[in-house]
Amino acid sequence: MKDDIFLINVQIGGLRLPLRIARKDEELYRRAEKLLVKQLNDYQQKFRQRPSEEILILVAYQLAVIVLKQEFADDVVPLAEKIQALDDELKALLSKE
Repeated sequence: MKDDIFLINVQIGGLRLPLRIARKDEELYRRAEKLLVKQLNDYQQKFRQRPSEEILILVAYQLAVIVLKQEFADDVVPLAEKIQALDDELKALLSKE
């Protein structure tokens, strides 16, 4: 099982981070790196006068909002499916009358 864990290096904000990760999660970590770097660059362009620490906090906050929006959307899907099923059932019942 040791072969499933390996070392990658990510670059974020000029900092090189060596990480030991599961091989199956490599794409996830690479995509997370790209997302974070993009957000960081965007905020650095918008708020050039702000200290790096503030920009990092803004980026962390923005990413937390994205995660919570996704969690909310995931929670709503089963409810929407149930509502659709009930709507279909009602339409079927009403069409029989």
